[in-house]
Amino acid sequence: MYYQFNLTQLLPKPRLVSVLGLLAIILVSLTGCQSFQKPKQGDKGWFGKNDGRKKTSPSTDDALDPLGARNINRLVIHDLTPTQIGTTMRAKFAKGNNEQAALGFYEDGQQYYKKGLQLREQNPDGNEHVKAFEDAAKQFRLAGSNWQDSGLEQDALFYEAESLFFANRYVQANRTYEKLIGEYPSTRYLDMAQARRFAMSQYWLALDRDYKKSIVRVPYPQASRPTMGVASEARRVLNRIRLDDPTGKMADDATMALGNAFFEAAMYQDAAEAYEDLRRNYPGSRHMFKAHVLELKALMNSYHGESYHDEPLVRADKLLRQIVRQFPNEIESERPYLEKEAAAIRNLMANRDYTLAQYYERRGENRAASIMYEQVARDYGNSAIGIEVDERLAALDGKDPYPTQYAQWLVDIFPKSEASRPLIAAGSRDSITR
Repeated sequence: MYYQFNLTQLLPKPRLVSVLGLLAIILVSLTGCQSFQKPKQGDKGWFGKNDGRKKTSPSTDDALDPLGARNINRLVIHDLTPTQIGTTMRAKFAKGNNEQAALGFYEDGQQYYKKGLQLREQNPDGNEHVKAFEDAAKQFRLAGSNWQDSGLEQDALFYEAESLFFANRYVQANRTYEKLIGEYPSTRYLDMAQARRFAMSQYWLALDRDYKKSIVRVPYPQASRPTMGVASEARRVLNRIRLDDPTGKMADDATMALGNAFFEAAMYQDAAEAYEDLRRNYPGSRHMFKAHVLELKALMNSYHGESYHDEPLVRADKLLRQIVRQFPNEIESERPYLEKEAAAIRNLMANRDYTLAQYYERRGENRAASIMYEQVARDYGNSAIGIEVDERLAALDGKDPYPTQYAQWLVDIFPKSEASRPLIAAGSRDSITR
């Protein structure tokens, strides 16, 4: 949500600024500024020591992800708010082997969690349940940090993420879901975690649409969304969903949503690749026909003209033929569009070859120009450019096939190019092996 208001309303009271600033300085001095950056391969967590987790550092595949790797140990601004910073510090300083304390925190978290569910059921549109879920998340976070690499930590991470989700703290919830999946890839909560992350990404994309429509665009920190880069974070989450569980229930939905998000952002080449990934890797998806059509649109939008590579056109032509063969019944609803694109592809390909022929003609290379014009007439004779091709062929008839060389004496100064001698002399196979 974005408000239109006086910018001075954003400024907190001086005393609150001083307190928050002092707490932030203390935290940074204890942990180092690198705590707010993406961890590098082989990082051992806070304070430079191994905290017992085996998968907190991103894998090589994560580090190479162009949309952003999982960063399950990162701090966000919402961890430093007055109501959260105490839990943040206690969780980070926990030794991870206090089983009795972990069980106590977990039981307290369950009590708050059940209370939150009851309040939410009684008044779904109210906010009475938010405080209970926030308290539950704090207890679950302390439970997991006090008994790491255990079944209780796995449960605590899931219920912490769920509590944050119901408390509308989506940024922290997504981080906790990613931490759960990163440390326990085969967790029994995987399907639910992926569904929650998908819902949050769709919400963030909707927020970004509203943001673009607003007159005054002044984002401010909110626990329900990233402060900056809302759409890019949503795309990153969608990409992580399909990478974290490629064969899961949400994989094809996330891939389709990622392609749509790229398309909406006018990133047509990325959108085409996402749609192609869907139709190649998820042939049984319910999005199959729509993915084919949208990939065709993305390819056509990514073509920039005769001066650029023709790969988008070639792929679009091949894809269009595949759509007609593979979906004989479904194409009826898209027939006008497909017929329009088929004509457009044909005309654009004809224009490419025609432009190349004109280039040769301007250089005086009439033989090459005639060959290209004849190719256009042969391959695209029934297109709009066919008449112009006949006129150009008639104009070139009888002209010199090669351009006039005005400085032949200068050309003769330089040595003639000769074909390179073969490395192996010609002869029978026996002579070569000898």
